Amino acid sequence: MPALPADMATPHAPAQSWSFRVPSPPRIIVPPPALNSYGVPDLHVVQDAAYDFESSGFKNAEFLQTVTYGNFMTINNMLEWKYEQRRMAQQILPFLYLGPMSAAKDRKFLQTEGITMVIAVRNTKSAQAQLLGSKAAQDLGIDTKMIDVAGNQELIAAFPRAIEAINSHLSTRYQQEQVRRTQAAATGQAHLQSTPGRVLVFCESGNERSATLVTAYIMAMYATDLIKAIQIVQAQRFAVAFDDSLRNLLLTYETILKAKRDVVQADNRLIGVPGGIGDPGASVASNTRAGKGSKRTFDDTYDDDIEMDGGNVHLDYGRFEMRDGSAPFQDRPSS
Repeated sequence: MPALPADMATPHAPAQSWSFRVPSPPRIIVPPPALNSYGVPDLHVVQDAAYDFESSGFKNAEFLQTVTYGNFMTINNMLEWKYEQRRMAQQILPFLYLGPMSAAKDRKFLQTEGITMVIAVRNTKSAQAQLLGSKAAQDLGIDTKMIDVAGNQELIAAFPRAIEAINSHLSTRYQQEQVRRTQAAATGQAHLQSTPGRVLVFCESGNERSATLVTAYIMAMYATDLIKAIQIVQAQRFAVAFDDSLRNLLLTYETILKAKRDVVQADNRLIGVPGGIGDPGASVASNTRAGKGSKRTFDDTYDDDIEMDGGNVHLDYGRFEMRDGSAPFQDRPSS
């Protein structure tokens, strides 16, 4: 049997151009930050002194109310960056440093900057070989924490325990500082030198795993979105390298943080905010329902989704009103 002509064998043509590759998420573009009148990146970590750090869901965050916030950047490292600086650590937040392994081994740097804790983010193979440590920190009596991951995808599971470790250490230092100041005031001493806690986060290069952890910390504790958090880190350490996989991992973590923050805020409303369980002005019915939990019954959901208007039933049409149909194929023009 003779073969059919091409136009008869395939009467339909693709409506869009096809690509034969593994599907991938869209690229996340991080633009350079805007500069203020002094030519410094205009990146405010926190603008409101009354910001509720506890809404992050992480414990031991009270010390953050006392540290510097706002635009603490005094130089534009993005313009003044020198190649040799990649071997040094940079101050990302007033209490948080980011750098390579060489910085963690620099005894003079640890003493000069007053580092009180080092966190190594390393591959499990490096951990098994007992590599990527900081003997200098151990000799100086500096707290040491190891975050071991088999691959970059495991970082998202390591973020919470690393953030808790940073907050726990800094909170302890803050409490010790408060006790010391109280004792000094009682004995009439004055002008005591402050000894705040400072944490150095490092990996082999200081540009990938450790940079991702510091970015995640800013996102978690300051409710900062992915783009701004990366800009803050890159404005101080220009050598950081966030590839597509790390950016999408942080984007996933941002979604988790938003959901977690919503849960914490909902619980706070139930406890004490007007309209919650603790509000004496709330109705008995609402308190009873809230006390049983926030889940809705099937009838409640059905009543919300269905509206009766003149006998017409609308079943969640709002979600589809703005969607334009796009057919995958179109008729091949006849010759």
